[in-house]
Amino acid sequence: MPARADAILEGIGRRYLYLRLRNPTLVERELQQKYEGKYKNAGLVLLFDLLMALAVVAVVGIVAVVLYFVVA
Repeated sequence: MPARADAILEGIGRRYLYLRLRNPTLVERELQQKYEGKYKNAGLVLLFDLLMALAVVAVVGIVAVVLYFVVA
């Protein structure tokens, strides 16, 4: 199972970097500098960023609902 998860994260990281940078030289430079030379790390960072964004939206939504019922 971990090998399959690693392969999925690697594919996500590879696509993410190539879609964002669109230049193989820049992709390799960014991969070495930020992600320790592993596409898997780029996929993990993207996944964590997505989860954090969803968490922020959920918290803001909960605060909005609480304020709505407190003020109304």
